[in-house]
Amino acid sequence: METDNMESTAAEGAASTNDSSPSLNVLCAICNEFFRANDIIFSTTSCGHVFHKECLTRWLNTSGTCPQCRGACNRNRVHRLYLNFSEATEYDDQEPPKMPIEWVPMDLDRNSFPDSHLPPEGAVQCGTNEDGLPTYVARGFYQDDLLPSVYVPEKKAAFGSHACRAHRLTDDVELLVLNDCDHKWVAGQDGTYPRNALKTGYSETHEVTYTGRGIYEGILRLGKVHPSHKVMYIPHRGQEVNVNTYEVLVVTPREQAER
Repeated sequence: METDNMESTAAEGAASTNDSSPSLNVLCAICNEFFRANDIIFSTTSCGHVFHKECLTRWLNTSGTCPQCRGACNRNRVHRLYLNFSEATEYDDQEPPKMPIEWVPMDLDRNSFPDSHLPPEGAVQCGTNEDGLPTYVARGFYQDDLLPSVYVPEKKAAFGSHACRAHRLTDDVELLVLNDCDHKWVAGQDGTYPRNALKTGYSETHEVTYTGRGIYEGILRLGKVHPSHKVMYIPHRGQEVNVNTYEVLVVTPREQAER
C-alpha cells in the first residue's frame, strides 16, 4: 500500500546534510533543495510532480492538493519513483549528434507554445492538401496502425487515411527530419515500391507501408502506399481516396551514398 509506504520513517526520504551522493539539477518544490541520487523521491499520480518523500508526507498531512500545481491529490494517489542516475561527465553539456533520419514528435496540444506546431529544420515538405496548404511527411498512430500521414502546419494536425476515412491526428504525431541526407521520389504503381524505400508505417496486420506522392484532381498530394491493396491512399475532405500510380519516398544518408 502506498499509504503504508508514506507512513514509514520520514527521515528515510529526507535529503541528508551528510549525503555525499551527486546533486541533481532538479528541485523539490516544497523544500527548494536539489534532489540527490540517494534521495527517496515520490510523484503525484495525476499530475506527475515530484518531491522528497518526507516533504510530500508532511504536506499531505494537512492538504489535499499537489504542492506544485494545486491539483487534487491525497496520500493514496502518490507513488515512489525509481530513477537511474550517474555522475556528470564532460560530455553532458555537449549536444548529442543528430541521426541522419529522425522522427521528431510534434507538440500539438491546444495549450502548447504558439510556435510548437511549426515544422523543425530538415522536415520534408512536399505538395499541398486539398485547400492548397503546404504539407509535410509525417506519421501517426491510429488504432493499431502507424499511418504514413500528411502534416499541415496551418491546421496544427496530421491527416491519415484508414478504413475509407480520413482521420485528423494530433496525438503521437511525428515529422520526418533529414540530417545530411538525400531524398528522392521513385516511380511506382499498383502497390509496387523500390527495395530501398523508407519504411514509414505499418498496418494492424504488420504489413509495412510507405510514404508516396501522386496527382489527385490536378494537385500533388502525399499519401500512404499500401502494397497489398495495390494503391496509394490519400486523405481527402474526410474521405480516403486512392490512385494507382505514384512515387515512393527513398532516403539515403550521404555517408552511405559516398561509399
